[in-house]
Formats: sequence, structure tokens, C-alpha cells
Amino acid sequence: MKIEYPTEWKYKVIGKDRDILIQVIDRVLDDREYRLQNSKTSSKGKYISLQVSTVVESEEERNTIFQNLQKEKDIFFVI
Repeated sequence: MKIEYPTEWKYKVIGKDRDILIQVIDRVLDDREYRLQNSKTSSKGKYISLQVSTVVESEEERNTIFQNLQKEKDIFFVI
């Protein structure tokens, strides 16, 4: 599948604390515009996921955001 850029890309970010996740996402995405949506909460409420949507200009930019989100200790998974 060929991705045409620029395109809106969605990342699912999973962690324990919604407020901390939002702070981390805001820091990683810096001054980039993005949209945030609640996704799911685990059955016992231990984990939450947020969907982050932003426009990326290239595959390199898309991968860099993904890697920067993955590096954060408060984010357990990025999909």
C-alpha cells in the first residue's frame, strides 16, 4: 500500500494515567496541531488508550513521531 503525503496519521498511545499521557503527547508533538480522542480503557481500568491524529508530511516524519512517543517512559505502547 502506497501512502501519499501529506496525510493525516493516527497513533494509538497506551499508558496508565490519562493526564500524564496528554502532557507527554503535547511535549512530543510540540507546536504541531493534533487531535486527541479517548479510545479504550482496560476491563479493570488499569490502562487507557488515546488516539492521536496529526498531519505528517513524509514517512520519515511519521516514523520520527512514532519513535519519539515510544521513547517516553509513561507510554507503554504506541500502535
